[in-house]
Amino acid sequence: MSRRIYSKTSITDKDLALQALKQAGIQYQDQGKTILFTSGEMANATLDLTTGTISGDSDFGHTKEGLVGLLRQHYSEAQIKREYAKLGTTIDERQTDGQDVVLMWHMA
Repeated sequence: MSRRIYSKTSITDKDLALQALKQAGIQYQDQGKTILFTSGEMANATLDLTTGTISGDSDFGHTKEGLVGLLRQHYSEAQIKREYAKLGTTIDERQTDGQDVVLMWHMA
């Protein structure tokens, strides 16, 4: 039996969301205030940019954790990069051990 899966996030900035999707290698269709995911474990799920809600369906193998984990990480990185750029810094290196991400930067 199919059931809808919903997860509320803070992902509402379209530019940052698109950066995150590109960084994560997730393909998508930009539908204005909604993004339809077209690849990977998020395929056939949608992100409503007005509310930050990601919705999917158990028939596609979606789980609440699977819908937000990778995207949330890359969205947070995009937010950090934007803020540091405002401060005049540049991200030099990105390291990850599969769970944690370390960003190295220097002042411009």
